[in-house]
Parts: sequence; C-alpha cells; structure tokens
Amino acid sequence: MSEILPEAAPAEMPPPYVGGIVPADDMSADSHVLRIMRPGRRTAPIDRPGWIPPDILCNWNTDPYAYQTEEELMPAGGPHGRLMGHVMGVTDDFLGVRNLMFLADVFMLYRDSRGKKQRISPDLLLMPLRSPAPSSYDLDSEPPPALVAEITSPESREGDMGNKVSFYTGLGIPAYLVIDLHTPRWKLREEIGLRLWRRTGGKVRRVRPGADGWLPLPGTGLKIRARRRELIFADIVTGEILCDIRQFRKRTEAAETRAEQEKARAGQEAALRRQETARAEQEKARAEIAEEELGKLRATLRAAGILPD
Repeated sequence: MSEILPEAAPAEMPPPYVGGIVPADDMSADSHVLRIMRPGRRTAPIDRPGWIPPDILCNWNTDPYAYQTEEELMPAGGPHGRLMGHVMGVTDDFLGVRNLMFLADVFMLYRDSRGKKQRISPDLLLMPLRSPAPSSYDLDSEPPPALVAEITSPESREGDMGNKVSFYTGLGIPAYLVIDLHTPRWKLREEIGLRLWRRTGGKVRRVRPGADGWLPLPGTGLKIRARRRELIFADIVTGEILCDIRQFRKRTEAAETRAEQEKARAGQEAALRRQETARAEQEKARAEIAEEELGKLRATLRAAGILPD
C-alpha cells in the first residue's frame, strides 16, 4: 500500500498566459474562483481566447495552436521526448484494453475566473479512448481528466514541481504526476524522481511510494517506479511488468537467437555423437579383422608344425 501524507500546497502560480489565473494555496474547495474554473460552473464565455496577443485587435485566429510563445513550445527530442515516447509505447495496449488513452503534448483548454478561454499543455493527459485522438482537450465539453503528468525540463522544473500542483488540482483534476528528470542544478538525475499529488476531500495531498517503491497511478490500473533513468510500469492487480513494442521485439529476437543457438549446439552435439559412434564401429570392425587375421596366422603356423596345438 502507498502511504498518503499531507503536504503543504505550493505557492500561487503566476498566470502563464494572458488572463490566466490559478487558485491560491489557501482557497477552500468551495471558493468562488474554483467554482468559476470548474467545468459546468463557469461564467459566460468571452469570445476572444486569452492566447491571442493583445496587439491583434481583429481577425484573430482561434486555433488553440496559434500564436505559440517560446515558453509554450514543447521541447522536442532529447531525454524529455524519448521518455514521453517510452511512456506512450509501454502503456498504450494496457490502457486501450481498459478503454483509456494518454494524450501527449496537446493543449488543454480551460476558462479563467473571467470566463476567458486559456490554454496549457501538460505532457501527458489521461482520457477515455477515442479514435482519432483529439488535437486538443477542451474543458468546456470534456470532464477534467483523471490524471495529468509533466516531465521536467531545466526550464520548466520549478513550475512543474511547485505552482502547477495547485493549478491542475484547482481545475478539478484529481491527480497530478511529475516525472522529474533533472536536479535543481539542471543536471540529469541518476535516477528519475516521481511525485504524485491527489485532491481528496477538498485537500491536496502528496502520495508517497509504498515500501516496495511502487507508486499507484490513479485511474489507470497501473503502478510505476523508476530504475535509474528507466520507468517501469506494472499491472497494479497482477504485478505483471509491461514492456513496449521495442522491448518486446528485442526480447523476442533475443529468445529466437537463443533458440537458434540451442538448436545449433544440439545439432553439433548430435553430429559429434554420430562421429563417435562411427569411430567405435570402425574400431570394432578393425578389431574383428585383426582377430580373424590372427586366427588364420595361428592356423597356418600349426599346420607347419611351428605352433604347437
């Protein structure tokens, strides 16, 4: 069992986008701001989205991916991208059977306290399975996801580990996971750090790993742990370890190689046994011939009176 301990809420997150707002640490679960931010309890929407630069006064683009700033651009490649791909690859089949899926690097749209639509891009967002996957997740029409996750980068680590806790849980998202790749000095960790927060009973609490090191992932049926710079996922009920298709192929290829090697060794051993059998038969035949020749020689010598009977 994982131990759930209370943890002081982090400081208020400064609005990351134009018009953005996050709940302060001391807000109650029934505060006016949170009631506004929750799906279905918002003020009347304002048509102009908050991500449109203030100098654009007309003919603006309402596409969620328009006008991205340098701070909003998702990092591509490197440890961050590889780890995100690993998580998606490992969990895809398991979640699909349970009618779930992770969205990666998509904007989640929400409304601030003034009813203005804003955007933020969690690295991973858990939602019901859908095909094709949506290009964004709009809280105007979708319920809060059961889980969101951030993978830290040197630039995002401070916010991921602090202010986004109250931000995401303030949007009604019950669980927030941070996959911490970097130390406070921006170096890659020797072992990935995992932190999970859950909102229960109006309080945000940090969930600690169990004595075995596993951390349950709410809403997924999975548990997770780190092994140096690798993330391990397992079925929370059976304990079975999951692997992605690349790992599966590697293991399959390795097993096939071992089988071929065993087959080759067995063939070599069988050939050696046949050779030993052939040599033994040849030795036996030579011994029989030698015995026969010796018998003939003795008979000749007896006939000549040289060898007595």
